[in-house]
Amino acid sequence: MGKEPTELGLCALIWREIRIKSMEEIKTIGIIGAGLSGLVTAKTCLEYGYEIKVFEKDSELGGVWASSRRYPGVTTQNTKDTYYFSDFPMPRHFPVWPSGKQVQSYLSSYAEKFNVLPNIKFSHEVVHIEFENNKWKISGNNRSRPFTEQVDFLIVCNGTFSDAYIPEIPGMGNFVDAGGDILHSSEFQSTRACAGKRLVVVGFSKSASDIVTRAEETARKTYIVFREPKWKIPRYIKGINMKYLILNRLGEALVKPDKHNRMERFVHRLGLPRRMLAFLEKYTSKKQWLDELGLRPSSGLKDQAFGEINLDTPEFFEKIRSGQIVTKQGEITAFEGKEIVLTNGERIECDMVVFATGFRQSIPFLPDGLKSKLTDGNGNYILYRHILPAGIPSFAFVGYNTSIQCTISSEFAALWVCEYLQGRIDRPDEEKIITAGKEFIRWRSQFRQQGAASGLSTMPGTIHHVDELLRDMNASLPFFSLIPDWLMTIKPGRYKKVRNKIIRRNQEKGD
Repeated sequence: MGKEPTELGLCALIWREIRIKSMEEIKTIGIIGAGLSGLVTAKTCLEYGYEIKVFEKDSELGGVWASSRRYPGVTTQNTKDTYYFSDFPMPRHFPVWPSGKQVQSYLSSYAEKFNVLPNIKFSHEVVHIEFENNKWKISGNNRSRPFTEQVDFLIVCNGTFSDAYIPEIPGMGNFVDAGGDILHSSEFQSTRACAGKRLVVVGFSKSASDIVTRAEETARKTYIVFREPKWKIPRYIKGINMKYLILNRLGEALVKPDKHNRMERFVHRLGLPRRMLAFLEKYTSKKQWLDELGLRPSSGLKDQAFGEINLDTPEFFEKIRSGQIVTKQGEITAFEGKEIVLTNGERIECDMVVFATGFRQSIPFLPDGLKSKLTDGNGNYILYRHILPAGIPSFAFVGYNTSIQCTISSEFAALWVCEYLQGRIDRPDEEKIITAGKEFIRWRSQFRQQGAASGLSTMPGTIHHVDELLRDMNASLPFFSLIPDWLMTIKPGRYKKVRNKIIRRNQEKGD
């Protein structure tokens, strides 16, 4: 007597049947989001001959780099020669660390050059999606006017930093009623907003230190309140640009707890990661006066590698040392009139509080039934290669493995999706997708959880992920490109040849 099919097995059979029937019929691809990941996904889909519809809720492209979201003084965390798409370098006249405005300009030029702009539906906020009759029905609002579209395949590129997060604290309403202002860092767009005011910035991220350093120039009094200090990598280490120590394969090998390749195992046997990390911690502590200021983190660089480490802000520590910025370690427990109350009972009079407390990732347009297939009980996203979910047909993600190398991780994830749609990458069965997704969550749990977005990788593991995607596509980076990847920096332009090779292979098979 035959074995009864399990729920996963039955789901896999149904999915395989849908895939066989519809893969060649996929002509139109919907892309949600016109940030970095959405743009490179749109460009790649066009190269493969698909019709695309890009839905962007903002009136401009750029995602976190859009003018509606960027705060004064925001820059990239990595240098311009490590933050670009493989076939479109940053302009030479850009500074070493480009500003947010420059990054948006770069992305706009990219979208224009590769004919992505005409395919973007700006001010189109997706509210609901539904899979019916082997198509995705997309509903939403365009400046209060409803719209409905249909596509054959849907790719979500809404970003890992999509919804601004401000914690709920008692008395916030009273603070506002008393004339106080409460903003998220993405809403703080000019230092004029805090001119003459007593300002409190909450958090210790790069956005927090950037904002408080610039705002001090106009504010009457400036505080930064934080739960615990985090490591901030100096831009130059003994006169050497930090990119040569961090933005390469060696930098990733220093902090990865396992899944080491042959070269990484060799590096660890030499004890290089332990010695280099100890040197970086000692040098950073001395350069930034961390012990003197009481700002030395309680955990090491390796422990904070998962999204907590950030680039230092010029003048931040100098202004703390001079008293221009006042540090307060703790959390806000309540607002009382125009005062905030900290965990130690201390009270601070203030007029404006800016929460640089990050973002919550959400997919608000996804029905609950589908959302439950994507996540575990703790809200972790269960995805294969950070791209494919289990149990949802004609659906993928790009940009859900973000980091300082997000340009190439998104670029090759988009390429992977197109190769998958062409039938050159087999879909794993549902059980394998779930197993792989849970294995990543287990791996991530070796880092401090405070630095991790739900189920996502923000570092390390990005280059490892790109290597996996290349192997799936029967391609790899040439050996003589790997050497400078290890010893110098990871430059996206080095990946142009292998990307073009995959594209040409697709074109040849289509002829």
